Parts: sequence; structure tokens; C-alpha cells
Amino acid sequence: MITSNLLFCMQHLYEDDYFGEEHSHPCYELVYYCEGEGSVSFSKKEYRFRKDMFMVCSPEVKHIERGAKGTKVLYIGFELYGDNITLPDGLFEEEKYGVKEYLEKIYYETKHWTTFSYQLINLFCTIIAIKLVNRSDIGKEMEVIRNFDNIIGYISSNYREDIHVKKLAEMSGYSYDHFRKLFAKQFHISVNDFILQKRIDAANDMLKSGEYLIKEIASDCGFSSVAQFCTKYREMMGISPKQMQKKVKMDSKDIETDKFSEEKPEEDGVAGSDGEA
Repeated sequence: MITSNLLFCMQHLYEDDYFGEEHSHPCYELVYYCEGEGSVSFSKKEYRFRKDMFMVCSPEVKHIERGAKGTKVLYIGFELYGDNITLPDGLFEEEKYGVKEYLEKIYYETKHWTTFSYQLINLFCTIIAIKLVNRSDIGKEMEVIRNFDNIIGYISSNYREDIHVKKLAEMSGYSYDHFRKLFAKQFHISVNDFILQKRIDAANDMLKSGEYLIKEIASDCGFSSVAQFCTKYREMMGISPKQMQKKVKMDSKDIETDKFSEEKPEEDGVAGSDGEA
């Protein structure tokens, strides 16, 4: 969820050429260029602006603005709240984003204050932020995450079945090759290895319970045969399923033994200090 809090909203017409000093704000700043042309520099880059373009600058980022006489700007400063939400820095074209009408609404409300102006202002500000996120690489990345959340949910519910990567790619809306690359980039593991890990995790739970046969575990966890299960399990865990079962039994017996007891069991054949049996 994204919310915002407007800190300032100003409109200004430069009657002469101007060359601003380097400065920064403790909040996001959006400057809309209603008229004129010039440049803005930040993050070691210079951007040339013209009418109906706007600049977005992140908190504490130093920047310098230069403009020609007659340049008219409408600008806002705002705080942004939301999990892992950041706005892209740079210069953008109005026709691709459509933020001008909301900036004008914000400015209008600041000049015609009513009971609900504060709520309207922050609503319009949030809409602008959402528009920026949706059209940016950040928005695309969030869309990828949402798509993969659905994929992970599907795998978690169906790992016992025969899952085809091609079907997962179709579900995500990406091509087969692009899906595999995105998945590996997002989770640092291949799709098939992720599915296998889900099956191994489930098998471990069943092995540790001590209630199931190896063949039952292989079938229930989505392996095509006992042989495949044993092979894949050893590759992932370094030991066989039977060895894991034995290890669990030994560990459970070890837990039942009080290693810190001061009482020592009597040795066989020793009845007392006089040596009589």
C-alpha cells in the first residue's frame, strides 16, 4: 500500500534567466515545467527539460536547476510511505505519465482550503506516486514479484504433481526462456531445483516422523519412482533416505539419554565392595 504526505506546493514564474544553487530536500520533490526550457543536474547527470516535462528527485539528493526567462514551474515536496516503495529519479514526459491534472488539483486545494482538502491533497499526491511506480522499472519489478508470488503458491500446493516449467511460464505471462531467467534472478535457483527442494523438504518431514515407508514417501512427494527419490535425495542431502531414518532414530535415542546425570549404572557382575557375586 502506498500513502503520502504533502509538505509543500509552490508555483513560480522566473522573470529572468536563473541559475540555482545546489540543494536538497528531506523529501521527494517533483518539479513540473509548465513553460520554458532549461536543465537540472543531479546524481552526476544533466537533464534538459522543456514544456510539459517534470523532474523527480529523491530525498537528500543534491541537485541544481537552470532555466531561461519565462520558465514557469509548479512543484511539490512530499513524503512517501509503503513497503519497499521508491520513486525513480530523473526527467519524465507528461504524455507518458499524466500527472499534470493532479498537480493542478493539489495546487487548487492549497488555495481553496476546505474541510477535506488535506485528504484530497494527499490522495492526489498518492495517485501521482502510483503513476510513477507503475510506469517505471520499479513498477515492472514489483509486477514480476507479484507474478512469482502466484507461481510459488502454485508450486507449494502442487509439488506432488508432475509440474511442467512450460505451464508455469504460461501462467506467469512470460516466454519459456524469459521465465526461467527471471525466476533464477529472483530466487537464485532454477525452477526445477526449486520444485525439487519443495519435494525434498516434504520428504524430510515424513522421514523424521518415522511413520512412513520409503516407497510411500517417494510416491507422496511427487517422485516418479523410489530409485529417483533415493538418487535425488542423496544428491541434495548427502545421505540416503534410509540413512536419514536411522539418523533420526539415533538422535531421538540420544535425546532420551541424560548425558549430565551423576548416577552411573552398576557394572555387570559387581554386587558390592566385598567382590561377591
